[in-house]
Amino acid sequence: MIHTVVFQAPSPGPKLLFLGGVHGDENPGIIALEKLLEELKSGRVRLLGGSLTIVPRVNASAAKRGLHHVDENLNRIVRKHDKPVNHEQELANELIPLIDSADVVLDLHGAPAPSVPFAFLDDESAHNRAWADSLGVDYLLTGWPALYPSGKTVTTTEYAQSRGKRALTVEVGQNDDPKCAELGLAIALRSLAHFGLVIPVSPAPVPRPLRFTKVIYRERAGEFVHHWKNFDFVKKGAVLARYTDGVKVLSTEDAFVVMPYAHSPVGSEWFYLAVSD
Repeated sequence: MIHTVVFQAPSPGPKLLFLGGVHGDENPGIIALEKLLEELKSGRVRLLGGSLTIVPRVNASAAKRGLHHVDENLNRIVRKHDKPVNHEQELANELIPLIDSADVVLDLHGAPAPSVPFAFLDDESAHNRAWADSLGVDYLLTGWPALYPSGKTVTTTEYAQSRGKRALTVEVGQNDDPKCAELGLAIALRSLAHFGLVIPVSPAPVPRPLRFTKVIYRERAGEFVHHWKNFDFVKKGAVLARYTDGVKVLSTEDAFVVMPYAHSPVGSEWFYLAVSD
């Protein structure tokens, strides 16, 4: 079900894996990697060493229908499923060998709300931080693993890191903003340059570090009190959302609203809070 395209340089080097469309409705990563494929196939970009495997549409079935996923969120179940019972579990089983065979994994995503690009730094080691700093994103977010019970949710990045790989997940920008695909292409090219697969690129501004402190689930019917954008700053006690029964959802601290999803299904993540790190 997963279609890959592999480029092999004449000289040895690291094996990179670039993923898009883990969530089928997140177009910036998909389009960015399709643009990168065009650049490589045309010869405008040439690999100096190593290899690059590109998967523009990991969840192609969901992408074809404009869905986030078909049965369940693939980026919470990236582990071996001995008896897969749905589409995403079967995809996870196909994705794992691709990650296992790579040295470096870059997973490009999009966001439902207006956003600047940002990266998740789950592995805070110096070498992973150096890669993240080279990408030209605006924010660098730590603390994601602490938000979820150990082993209950596994992302592409978390699985890759459990196998000793270098891995980053990058949110490129808003799903329906065509300019974000160009940002995704730039992030992919900077990653290639960082690991020596293409010629060096100009240095990028260092991102601002933030740390996740809370995930808020949508428990029942309700709505945001404001059209939140990624990284809107709110004061402690600010009303963020209101359920139809009148109960308010308040900010527990001075924080940034991250990944607000106004139409999140009940029981799913509604938004996150993060603070300066």
